[in-house]
Amino acid sequence: MTEKIAILIDSCSDAPQYLQDKEYVKTMPMQLHWDGEVLRDRVDITPDEFYDRMKHSSTIPTTSSPQSGDIIEKFEELKKEGFTHVIAICISSGLSATFSQVSSLAVDEKNIDVKVINTKNIGIGSGLFAVYADDLIQQKLPFKTIVNLVNASVSSSKIFFYIPTLKYLAAGGRIGKVANILGSALNIKPIISCNEQGIYYSIAKARGEKKAIEKLLALVAKTVDGHKHVRLAVAEGDNKELLKSTCEQLKKLYPNQQIYTGNISPALGVHTGPGLIGVAVHIAKEVI
Repeated sequence: MTEKIAILIDSCSDAPQYLQDKEYVKTMPMQLHWDGEVLRDRVDITPDEFYDRMKHSSTIPTTSSPQSGDIIEKFEELKKEGFTHVIAICISSGLSATFSQVSSLAVDEKNIDVKVINTKNIGIGSGLFAVYADDLIQQKLPFKTIVNLVNASVSSSKIFFYIPTLKYLAAGGRIGKVANILGSALNIKPIISCNEQGIYYSIAKARGEKKAIEKLLALVAKTVDGHKHVRLAVAEGDNKELLKSTCEQLKKLYPNQQIYTGNISPALGVHTGPGLIGVAVHIAKEVI
């Protein structure tokens, strides 16, 4: 039987827009609960609208996983469109119930084979797994091979976030293993990553934004070092100026490397606040 493969992404896997626009890529929206409203991430509220509203709101919204009905609806759409196989890309199971939720619903699906990837990453770090899966689909590799290759890249791929303040992580209870850095008076800025369990932790800290970005780029270089099959991406949360300057620095360091760009989803921005920059490094272990 000919395999017709689709990609399903949760909205906190901040895949580049070109990928989200493809007809065989579907997105499951997370939910924001804000002053009595339930808003579907990137559907009912865009990143720009989210940050604008945050500036004028006295409350911080909460978030939840996609509704089961929305996930099942995506499965049904794909089946109607003739897809036989689905690779579902989910943010870390250590940070969200989405992976478990999609896995549970996938078991009951008939006439479509769904494999769910726990990226142990978040944001653009998770989104690059969708980029990788798409590249493999374009090479017309078998579904089983694609799933194995994507899973094999989890342990070597990383996300690094520069976050101006830990206020929002703390408010949302997502601070995990991040050190309780309260040095705002000293201008201490944390760099956060995900550990082997896919849980936030503070990997470095620096005094001031400039030094923080320098340390972040050093972490990127250490992750990239010695690897040939690398994907890089930068995403911003209401900080387009820093996105531009970070991309410029990366292009100088890696002149032959494509740098994917994007923005942070509202459902992720709830927990990180404005000003964030994330740099993702995806390492493919196999020659492709």
